[in-house]
Amino acid sequence: MSGHSKWSTIKHKKAARDHVRGNVFTKMAKAISVAVKKGGGVGDPEINFALRLAIAKARAVNMPMENIKRAMESGMGRGSGGELNEVLVEGFAKGGEALLIEAVTDNSNRTINELRVILEKREGRMGVSGSAACLFDRVGVVEYRGLISENDQLALIDLGAIEFVEQEGCNVIYTESTKTKVISDFLGKQADVAVDEVGLIYKPKVIVSSQELANIQELIEALEDHDDVQEVFANV
Repeated sequence: MSGHSKWSTIKHKKAARDHVRGNVFTKMAKAISVAVKKGGGVGDPEINFALRLAIAKARAVNMPMENIKRAMESGMGRGSGGELNEVLVEGFAKGGEALLIEAVTDNSNRTINELRVILEKREGRMGVSGSAACLFDRVGVVEYRGLISENDQLALIDLGAIEFVEQEGCNVIYTESTKTKVISDFLGKQADVAVDEVGLIYKPKVIVSSQELANIQELIEALEDHDDVQEVFANV
């Protein structure tokens, strides 16, 4: 599931599913609009780092520039749709595994009620504010290719790096949530290092095992099928 040390592998699998489902452009457009809005209406990706990341993800799934520009205009208040807002929904799967669901919507009550139905159909339940979030840390994540010297690792720790992970050919640095840009910029200046992905995730404080992994995966995929859902994180 999204949010643990196999973040890269899961991310690519999720992107492939999104592409098949055909709702990926809708999700990307919402992410771009919110990035512009949160950036004070700034539509320049060189200034608005969150927008730069959102556009990069949109381009990675071949979203047309016309769609990207339209989403940016919506974030500036020039579009015809309703105002978009971010919603964090906390819930639990059948076995009590914690879920955090990030969504972007123009109608929070509708989205929350629809997600409640999805959870309850699979014997899960909604959680109250803080009940699931307390089991996760909000961290930055930078995925990269190449080798980082010991001196550079020490420099990155000073800049806000928390953990370095090497797994299945993927290198990931977990960072303080506000330090992704400075760490990405530092890596981008290293001749033998290429940055592939930058983002924010909810990383479980404790990863628990589960005998019902397939059922949880099915629940997460059902949640991700919802047009308003951007990411789902689980502590399994």
